Amino acid sequence: MALFWTDSIAVSCLNVAAEQQFWIEAFDCKPAKVPLNWENPLPSDVALKLPGHDEPTILLSDRTEVERAGFERPNGRPIIFCSKLKKAHEHLLARGSAPGPIQESAGTQFFEIVDPEGTVTEICKEP
Repeated sequence: MALFWTDSIAVSCLNVAAEQQFWIEAFDCKPAKVPLNWENPLPSDVALKLPGHDEPTILLSDRTEVERAGFERPNGRPIIFCSKLKKAHEHLLARGSAPGPIQESAGTQFFEIVDPEGTVTEICKEP
């Protein structure tokens, strides 16, 4: 089973190349073709697959291009799930990322990681 998984994440950013590099270095994502069934494609779109997944679940887009096109791709707080939170935390530390401390809230354990543009992604333990 893959260490990380998510249904889908969309991140609008100022520097798509830097954001892509972050996801590759931190999570070992692989670039993929943007699927034809993804809505409102833009030239800047980059699709990424988490390790162990057949389909991409992460979409990176140029924020300026998104705004010019009038698309709604709000930057919420991306959530990634894992079954082994401590192992996920150690994985990110070993890859040179700076994950925050493991916390617990409402019975859920999680930690956060911040990308180069300040977007906070939450890594949650899925029971």
